Amino acid sequence: MSEMIFSHPEPARSKTRILPIFMPFAGCRTRCVYCSQTIQTGTAEAQLKNIYNFLQQILENAEDDAAFEVAFYGGTFTALPFEWQKRLVSLAAHFKESGKVSGVRCSTRPDAVDREQLLLLKDLGLRTVELGVQSYNNTVLANSKRGYTEDVIVSACNTVIKCSLDLGVQLLPGLPGMDSKIFQDDIRKTCSIAPAVVRLYPCLVFEDTVLARWFARGEYAPWALDETVGALGVGLLDLWRHGIRVIRIGVAQEDGLTDSLVAGPFHPAMGNMVRSEALRCLIVEKMQMLNKPFSRLFFPKRYQGELWGYKGAHKAFWKSQGLTPENALGWNLPVFQMD
Repeated sequence: MSEMIFSHPEPARSKTRILPIFMPFAGCRTRCVYCSQTIQTGTAEAQLKNIYNFLQQILENAEDDAAFEVAFYGGTFTALPFEWQKRLVSLAAHFKESGKVSGVRCSTRPDAVDREQLLLLKDLGLRTVELGVQSYNNTVLANSKRGYTEDVIVSACNTVIKCSLDLGVQLLPGLPGMDSKIFQDDIRKTCSIAPAVVRLYPCLVFEDTVLARWFARGEYAPWALDETVGALGVGLLDLWRHGIRVIRIGVAQEDGLTDSLVAGPFHPAMGNMVRSEALRCLIVEKMQMLNKPFSRLFFPKRYQGELWGYKGAHKAFWKSQGLTPENALGWNLPVFQMD
């Protein structure tokens, strides 16, 4: 093979504008080992009223044709009192006619999914359900005190899809008892389920958590940054190849969570680093398929930063492979070419 032409496998990114409505721990009835929230048995009526009034004010003041997708995040939405679920979804959907809202999504737990409930919420305007899967491995789930098993996850995912709702899956690589092999197995299982979107949040240790106590006693060690980037890079490439959009990699610094960070693979450029690793894996694979020493690599200019890595982290590796700025040439075509 004298030359090879290939495309970047990432699916087209959505242009949807998300309006996040954070409902901290609303509906959560248990405490997972990585969560600093005190155990609750429900959600105060006053909190839900405040959330409702806050959302109403935002949407009333939004410009027509803003086309926000209202997203209820931070809690277990489908474990809220059902009347409040209906009120909140209906409020957001009410503004669809003016173009202020394009859809509604929520996050919840796999063990809080009910088919009839989802169908009713869909009729009111719900479009996407994101499930906090975290892992499919039963040992990891038990270690993390998630309170459900793989069969519950698979059933919940299938229920969302059969309700003709878009499915989102959130994974937490690095949970207690998880290694990179288990994480790659989680990726394969996610690909087989084929959700519309995935979020990857490497497990971090925060103050006032069970993990923090385990970490202090030497009973838990978070993944190192390099290990995390490597594992997520491989996983990201696999998800892309299955046509699955990955809409978040790592905790955003502006989320405010890092103020209480104790340990773990946090980096403000985590997304860029993982994308860069995925691209590195892709190009190395193509080099091996070319089956001859290559002389040049042409690449779409938009990937220049990711090719060389965060702060040039991959330059030494590429030099060892015979790739330098002299024979790696950015161009305006949307494909890569190796010859």
